[in-house]
Amino acid sequence: MMKTIPTGNEEVDRQLAGGLPTPCLMLIEGEHGTGKSALAAQFIKGMLSLDMRVLCITENTVKDYIEKMKTITFNFTKPFLKNQFSILPLHVYGAMWSERQSSFLLPVIGRYISSNAKKCDVVVIDSLSLLTMYSDADQILDFLTRCKYLVSTGMSIILTMHATSIPEDVALRIKSACDVYFALATSNIGGKAVKVMKIIKLIGSTSQAESSFAFEVDTNFGIKIVPISTANA
Repeated sequence: MMKTIPTGNEEVDRQLAGGLPTPCLMLIEGEHGTGKSALAAQFIKGMLSLDMRVLCITENTVKDYIEKMKTITFNFTKPFLKNQFSILPLHVYGAMWSERQSSFLLPVIGRYISSNAKKCDVVVIDSLSLLTMYSDADQILDFLTRCKYLVSTGMSIILTMHATSIPEDVALRIKSACDVYFALATSNIGGKAVKVMKIIKLIGSTSQAESSFAFEVDTNFGIKIVPISTANA
């Protein structure tokens, strides 16, 4: 049964009509610098606060990811040490990845998630673009089918993705399959540089969410909603 859980940020929760529907398959799409990782970290924080077990698959090393998130107020050290929060780095020191080896990465990660399904409630992949770089359409769609099955068993899966990293027809299939789809971009509103999140799809929300909102990633406050009136000032 789908329910709404808070993100750990009251301002973000207000924009999302209370929080995130879960379990769900979520896509956070945007180019570099649009706040994908920060937004995913905010959702991780909310889930950890509810004692959910989270696996994060990331391009960073374990140390780099934890230190990077600390700079924007998300301190995951304690849940990591308690084994509530697990980090799987995609880059292995000293490994030389060929195009052929990289093409196996997505199927291997898919099998890894399935084999660890009983050990975690949430899987975050930040970002899917690295996994799909040398994957063909069938591999990507097989992975998507696996994700949908896992969500049907109660797991939430959060994917971040660069907008142009996957062929358009495959990207459309992913977007249509997702329960939640957020599109991020940068914008200049009244001379102020902000990030903008457009809520394309939010299946399972108990009430009407905002269609879009602007935010900043602040080193002291984390994700901070920027009222349009303030941005225009």
